[in-house]
Amino acid sequence: MQRGLGMIRQSGLILAYAVSILLGFNPAFTQAKPHEHGVAQLEISLSGNELQLRFVSALDSFLGWERAPRNDQEKMLYRQLRQDLAQFTSLLSLPAQAVCSLQQAQVSDPHQLENKATQAMAKQESEHQDVVVEWSIRCEQPSQLKRASFQGFDRYKRLRRIDVQYNLPSGMGKARLTSRQRELQLP
Repeated sequence: MQRGLGMIRQSGLILAYAVSILLGFNPAFTQAKPHEHGVAQLEISLSGNELQLRFVSALDSFLGWERAPRNDQEKMLYRQLRQDLAQFTSLLSLPAQAVCSLQQAQVSDPHQLENKATQAMAKQESEHQDVVVEWSIRCEQPSQLKRASFQGFDRYKRLRRIDVQYNLPSGMGKARLTSRQRELQLP
């Protein structure tokens, strides 16, 4: 009986892993990176016409601080950052020939400013806070996604490097973007 339950659990894990890969969420591909100021991670996944982008960086890379905003001006800057990041075009440029349009964006709220009930709890958490942005984009001509350009280095001077991982029908790979190397060539 124990052996049978073990086999069922193992089969269930294998099935869950296979489904996650089919959906573009490979756990080995999306390993958590340590919190590092000035560094961001960008994950790119394409399935059919659906382009998924996930961008993670320390709040310090954008604001110069990660703690909860202390005054109205800091709250305004924090809210403006979240609003700006909701549009992928504030950071990333895709080829016009791919005809891509934003379908959905989710920007984390690590300080819970938009939720009064959890605001006090968020202030007690770690001073090291990341912002996580997930964009769902529809591209009418996904075969034209041969490159992407990152223009956020000019606006966010504290951001030094972006470690990119991509999983596309044409191939998987890694790249590193900097203010000197802003173009990402895709297979």
